[in-house]
Order: sequence, then structure tokens, then C-alpha cells
Amino acid sequence: YQRRVRGERNNMKFVIAYDGSQHAKEAIQYVLPYLKGNEAFVYVGFKPEIGMFSSQDEAQAELKAAADKATALAEEATSSITSIACSVLPVVRMLHYGSGGRSAGQELVECAEDLDADCIVLGTRGQGEIKSKVYGSVAQSVLFEGSSVPALIVHPGASATREVCGHSVLFAVDGSERSLDAVERGGKFVTEGDEVYFFHAMSKPEQFSVVGDFGGDFGPGMIVKNPNYEQECADLDALEKAIDAQARERLSRSSSTSRAFEQCHFMACDSESPAVGISQLQKEKNVDLVVVGTRGVTGMSRIWNGSLAHDLLHESEGFALLVTHIPSVPAPEGPSTMDPYI
Repeated sequence: YQRRVRGERNNMKFVIAYDGSQHAKEAIQYVLPYLKGNEAFVYVGFKPEIGMFSSQDEAQAELKAAADKATALAEEATSSITSIACSVLPVVRMLHYGSGGRSAGQELVECAEDLDADCIVLGTRGQGEIKSKVYGSVAQSVLFEGSSVPALIVHPGASATREVCGHSVLFAVDGSERSLDAVERGGKFVTEGDEVYFFHAMSKPEQFSVVGDFGGDFGPGMIVKNPNYEQECADLDALEKAIDAQARERLSRSSSTSRAFEQCHFMACDSESPAVGISQLQKEKNVDLVVVGTRGVTGMSRIWNGSLAHDLLHESEGFALLVTHIPSVPAPEGPSTMDPYI
């Protein structure tokens, strides 16, 4: 991973994946406010269904029909955003996934990187983890490709949440460079007057602990007070204030206007699952955009350690999920926290 230098370009480039489905249309509807004054590329991939025993003429006819259908879809989506973005271009590519272990998500990521895009936009069917594994999921594939381009994954109902409750953004932070970089990059999606929440999942200090074994062979247990409880609480409070200050500073870097920081709120959660805490806060505050950083690990490492981005992709709806892929960095010093950025 290398962070790309974009020079003095102030506008953003969006690559919008489109296939004509309802969830793809919802993704376009959600991203419309961000397209004003920016560039957009409507990406449509197609793969012709050519039979093994098809003649050359039949194969060419099938290829042309598939290309024409993809071009029509690209023009359909392009026409809906032409009046908003400063420039809109269709990108129609024939896919080669399935050969050499490639996936449709890899094709999309490669296109975005070729275009030096700032964000990939795509909708998700919200079909859950099991169906995603059985039927495949482009959103999940893009999420764990390790691309340097952030991915904006729009869940069903995200546009409705914003239309009814207004725009609000939640950043998952833990004080690491990974989460702070996600705040800075995601800050481009925050405008003046938006509600901003910094969410930190942590392990609270235990005031009391149990010594011994209740009802066991070693006699009754005893409940004793933690002698360092007050100091641990003070250290944790200092850590929270430091993370809040760092997050606000990084958010200000990506702001093109003076942002009202009194509308930034720091929310701490003592939860075994950061995804559960975020989901609860999202529903309570009607948040329509959640921003997280991820290391992009896959396979057994993701299963063993867990993944906040993966859980939010499959377990929630009614909001959009902006995922930034950040390289691994050392954890910050101080009280232990539950690092969800995996």
C-alpha cells in the first residue's frame, strides 16, 4: 500500500458501480449530494454468456448484445447525474472474473485505481453473510481487496434515513493512525451543519473482581475491590479526551469550510462487540453514514480476530458504510482498547 499524492486537485473522483438493479439505483440516489462539483465515472461490467460449442458468429453476436446492454445501462445512470456532477463519463468493461481466481470486485478495484479515483460507490443487497458466500457479493469482495481507494457501500434504506432525519456521520476511532486516517479521508463527506459522532469501543476498568471459586473445591470465592480502579478510570478518561482531540484535528484537515465543532460528539461504549455498539448508536441517532478503517485481512485471520467492517456490512441496514483501507500500524500506548479495525 502506498498513499497516492493527488497534487493540487481539489475535486473528487467517484467510480459508481451500476447494474440497473434497485440497490444500485439507491446507491446513486444516496451519493447525489456528494457529486456536486466533482467528477463521476459510471462503471458497468459485462460478461457475455458464450457457450463452449458456439460458433464464431454466435460468439460475436452474444458479445455485441452484452456490450450493447451494458452501454445502455451506463447511459441510463449517466443521464441521471449529468446535471449534478461537473463531468460524468461511462466506463464499460468486459469482465474476465472466474479465470485465474479473479473476482468481479477485483475488476472494479482495478478500474478505480486506473482512474485514480477517490471513492468507489456501490449498493449492497443486504443478503447476509451466508447468502453472500453462497451467491457471491461484489461489496464483500471490494471490501477485502485491500484497495487504496475508499469504498462507499450503500445499504438498503440509507437514502430514506437521510431524507427523514438529515445527514449525520459516525466515525469509529481508537486513537490509532489507522482510525485517524479514516477520519481525515471520511471528512470529505461531512458538510457544515452535519451531526458528527466519534465512537470509541473500550474495556471499562473493573471496580470489583472475584478471587477464588464459588462452590468449587477451593472454598467460597471472595469479591475484592480493585485498588487501582480510580487511577484506571482517570487514565481512560484522559485517553478518551486525547482521542477526541486528535479526531477533531484530523477532521479539520479535510474540511473546505469552517466546520461547527460544537456538533461533534464523542461517544464511548463498553461492549464486547464494537459492531453492536455502533449499530445501536446508529439507530438511536439516525446516523446515515458510518466510517471505519480496515486492514483488509481475509481468511482465517479475519475469522479468528473478527472484523468490524465485515460485521457492519452484513448485520445492519439503513445507512451507508465508508471503508478505508489502511496499512497496519503499531497500536497506541495506554489502557487496552478493543481494536475493531481489522
